Amino acid sequence: MADEKTPDEGAAEKAGKWVAELAEKVMLNGVGPVSPSATWAEDRLARRQGSAYRAPDDEERRSSDDMKDDIDAVVARIIKESVAASGTQGFVTGLGGLITAGITIPANVAASFAVNMRMAGAIAYLRGWDIRDPHVRTVVMMLAIGMSAQNVLAAFGVKIGQKIGEQMLKKIPIAAIRKINEKVGFFLIAKYGTKRAAITLAKGIPILGGIVGGAVDASATAIIGRATDRALRDGDFQVQDPK
Repeated sequence: MADEKTPDEGAAEKAGKWVAELAEKVMLNGVGPVSPSATWAEDRLARRQGSAYRAPDDEERRSSDDMKDDIDAVVARIIKESVAASGTQGFVTGLGGLITAGITIPANVAASFAVNMRMAGAIAYLRGWDIRDPHVRTVVMMLAIGMSAQNVLAAFGVKIGQKIGEQMLKKIPIAAIRKINEKVGFFLIAKYGTKRAAITLAKGIPILGGIVGGAVDASATAIIGRATDRALRDGDFQVQDPK
């Protein structure tokens, strides 16, 4: 039948669904010792500001522009803490039992995804993106697993050099978001699954090479953190060389 999926397509759909569910779980609810992205971000902002801190629902809370220096500092701290967590085998491996992949991905790698997703979600939150929205989470999730900003744009049908914002994202049907999530699934399969899927991915969905390794990689977390902040800071996904 015309709508039958190949084994690779079916596996990609399953993998994409899993990673999207993991992103939602980690960013919104947390998992095990990993607190939700927004909670973590607010805690670090409170520590930074001390007695001057005001909660999000406080009328006296300063605007993001007024808190720019504090937010920049907190983003840097969040990246630093995530790098430390990724480099701590015991912490990441300890998440393995709390994260059921249902697909062929090593537990420590799945746990590393969780660390990076919480970091990316916290950065997005601090930069003013609504991570409760599934459209936003898909963008953040793709950045968190190491997809380059230009390929995130391509997945959403946006030209390189354009800026992408929440209003643009929200015009995209949820059904299309699910198809985009499948591209994430193809990335995971290419890394840990069939050879044919890897060939398909290499031809159609270029990935920022080697960003997510088979083992916990603190340097990858640092690169992902900086790239995510660069992309989400003002919605500018133009191609830039990581520094």
